[in-house]
Amino acid sequence: MYKRFILEKAPLILTQIDRDKDSPTYGDCDRNHWHLKTRDFSSAILQQSGLFLALLYKHEFDGNIYFKNENMRDWAKATVNYWCKIQLNDGSFNEYYPNEHGFPPTAFSLYAACEIYKILNIEDENIKQKIKNTAYYLGKTIEYKAFNQEIASITAMYNAYLILNDEHIHNMLEKKLIRILSLQDEEGWFSEYEGADIGYLSVSFDMLAEYYMLSNDERIIQPLEKLLNFIMYFIHPDRTIGGEYGSRNTTYFLPYGLQVMANLGYQNAEDMLQILFYDEYSYNYFLNSVDDRYLSHYIMHSFMRALKIRDYKKGDKIFQYETAKYFPNAGLFVYKKNNIYIVLGLKKGGIIKIFKDNKEIYLDCGYRVKAKKSGGILTTNWQDNSYNIIQDGTKFVIEGYMNKVNQKVSTPIMHMGLRIISLLFGNKIIGFLKKKLIFANTKSNIYFKRIIKIEGDKVSIQDHIKSPDKITLEKASNMSLRHVASGKFFMNSDLLYNKKIYEKENEFRIREVIEL
Repeated sequence: MYKRFILEKAPLILTQIDRDKDSPTYGDCDRNHWHLKTRDFSSAILQQSGLFLALLYKHEFDGNIYFKNENMRDWAKATVNYWCKIQLNDGSFNEYYPNEHGFPPTAFSLYAACEIYKILNIEDENIKQKIKNTAYYLGKTIEYKAFNQEIASITAMYNAYLILNDEHIHNMLEKKLIRILSLQDEEGWFSEYEGADIGYLSVSFDMLAEYYMLSNDERIIQPLEKLLNFIMYFIHPDRTIGGEYGSRNTTYFLPYGLQVMANLGYQNAEDMLQILFYDEYSYNYFLNSVDDRYLSHYIMHSFMRALKIRDYKKGDKIFQYETAKYFPNAGLFVYKKNNIYIVLGLKKGGIIKIFKDNKEIYLDCGYRVKAKKSGGILTTNWQDNSYNIIQDGTKFVIEGYMNKVNQKVSTPIMHMGLRIISLLFGNKIIGFLKKKLIFANTKSNIYFKRIIKIEGDKVSIQDHIKSPDKITLEKASNMSLRHVASGKFFMNSDLLYNKKIYEKENEFRIREVIEL
């Protein structure tokens, strides 16, 4: 487990890094910057690649040609030196544009830089000062919407504390830790842009488990258990996980959190690892479509950290279950019986995924309407906590109003404007950009009501859409209108889209029955 994927992707990750010691960008992990010259700054979040190199250098396993190769050590150290070089004056870093002062590149890159520093036994006062600058920045900055980033900042700060032995850093991270643990939903998940998202939840799981491994803080065990017992319901029979019903539509999953829990004796964690990661030789492996950026980001070093601590103790399989499990706070419902598995995304307008005999056979992501006069697209499948949801056993009624989303296309003028504004206002514009790209929705006056009923060997869907004006209604694909950098990786689910158009009417009543 893990080894094939690691060894297959290692050359790809190395290709992303400037390995020329005479280059002015030696150690830069952003190939678009140092080699292709399509970006005029380096995206600091990609400096995490150096941690993958350091771990390959340090840990021996079958097929690891990189073990104890001094070039690997030099390149890994170079990534930390370059990280120091591109640090902004306040200790933060850029990810998407100059002078951004972004939270994710600051948190994740600090964690990686500290790990490399420890693994390679580096002693460098300049690097220590840069680590301190970043830890202090994170200590006075909070990420309120994406909890995986806030958890990453806590783990990164603890790593900095281990290197610097600075009690002020420890005091700051303790306040952040108490706050974030209090915000874990009683169902087990941490919020990602107003809902539960499985892929980003695996990042929270990864970083929280790493904090536990670094600190031995027993307060973390119960939150990890709650995470585990929530996630287990969303592993699909075809060995995929997450997707359209999550708040951010992600389809990847990091292994390290599960591996920590398996090592602590949680058999369901080991079962989940076997289901998700054992089949890495398959042509249809669920992580095969992840792009270079997110492999370089946190996926590959999560694999290496999981491999480093892998301790498989086979026990009785307890993961198999039959259930009808409703998570009202997350707006998710899971139904499993015999060879049938169904997930409903209720707070996304009633998204439906159906699996039979370990294969996904049906996907319904609701509807879209193109707003011709004002532009934009209206959709039912937007994460919306204002939808009215009524449950009666395995029958659900979801009603609300379509959300309108205006999609943005990058242009030279927009880029120029962004550069000027960021130079003047720095990270003060991040909230504005998130509003335009991530929270880019407004309520429309088009009403919808969906009734889903699971009964016996069939699922029935009744839809009612009503508009004051005549509209053309289209079945929505699984391409989310929400901007998510780690979204829209190809999955077989994409092939299930069945285009249907309902021509101009004020009102539509549509019924469908899926025989199982």
